[in-house]
Amino acid sequence: MIAAALALPALGATSLLTQNGVRYAIEPNPETPQVEIARAEGPQRARLVVPSTQDVASEFDAQIAWDTTTNSLFVVWSREGAAGSEIRYARVNEEGVWSSPRLITAGSGAYRGLQFVLTHPAGDEDVTLLHAAWWSLNGASTQAEYALFAFENGRFLSGNVQDLESLAAVQYDVEASEYEDTGNPLHPALALERNGDSVDVIFGSTTSTAVTRFNVSTRKVAPNVRIWKPVGRTGGRTQRAQLTSQDPAAPVYGLIRKGNIALYTIGEDFRFVVLRGDGTWSPVREVRIDDDNTADDLLRELQRTVEELEGQDPQSDDTLASR
Repeated sequence: MIAAALALPALGATSLLTQNGVRYAIEPNPETPQVEIARAEGPQRARLVVPSTQDVASEFDAQIAWDTTTNSLFVVWSREGAAGSEIRYARVNEEGVWSSPRLITAGSGAYRGLQFVLTHPAGDEDVTLLHAAWWSLNGASTQAEYALFAFENGRFLSGNVQDLESLAAVQYDVEASEYEDTGNPLHPALALERNGDSVDVIFGSTTSTAVTRFNVSTRKVAPNVRIWKPVGRTGGRTQRAQLTSQDPAAPVYGLIRKGNIALYTIGEDFRFVVLRGDGTWSPVREVRIDDDNTADDLLRELQRTVEELEGQDPQSDDTLASR
C-alpha cells in the first residue's frame, strides 16, 4: 500500500502532527522486521518500537492515528507468520507507555488494503471508536470486512467484525452482476473517511469496476449497555468506473473526500477517475510519473481536486489531466 502524505490526526496514515506539536512517523527499518515509529518534539527525538513486532513475522500496512480524548497514538497493522495472518492494534501515551497489543481479527489466508479512522460519538466525549476495513483473501474468495472497536478513556469496551456487504445492506440502483474484466486484482478499491461522528465507506468488487458507497453510523446496543455496534444503510452502488489494473503491484485504490469519490492506480502512470455530480464517472485520465510529477504530489493534488468537487460543474474534472 502506498505511503500516505501528512494526514489529519484522526485518519490512519504513516505520519501525523498532533495539536500538541509532536510529529509521529512510521519509519521502516530494513535491518529488522519490527514496526518502528519516530517521535519528534522540538529538538527531542525518539524511536518507539511497537510491542510484539520484534519477532520474525512479517509486519506491514502499519498506520497511525491520534486520539484527542486520551492524548494517545493508535497503531494498527497487518501481520503474517507461522501462526497465520492477523490484524492487530496497540496504543501508546505521551509518556511512551504502551498498551498490550490486541487482535482485531485473525485466521484469514491473508489481509490486504488495511486502513482505519477514529471517531468520537456525539454526546459521549469519553468514548473513542476505531473503525477499520480490509480485504480478507482466502483462496479465490475476496471479501471486504469491517471492524468497530470501542474504548472509554482508553479502556476497551467492545469489538465487532463483519463483512461490508452485509453491513451496507443497501438497495442498489445500479446492478453489477454482468461480468466485467477487472484484471483479477489483488484487492479492489476500498476507502474510509471520517464524516463527523460517522464514517463514509466505499468498496469494490473483483468482477466489476463499480463500487458500493454507504455511511456507517454507530449506536449502543442499549442505552445502559457499553457495547457499540455499527449501523450502515444509506448508500448504493455507482455505475462502472472503467478503471482496471492488470498489474498486481498497482491495484485500484479508492479515495473519499467530503463525500466525493475518486479511484486511482499508481504505476508508471498515475491513472484516475472521478465520480461526477450527476453520478457518472469521468473518462480515465493519466499523468506520467516522473521527477516533476511524483506519485505523492499527484495523489495530494487528486485529494484537493476531489475536495473541491462540491458545487462544481460535473464536467469540470480535468484539473490533473491538464498537466
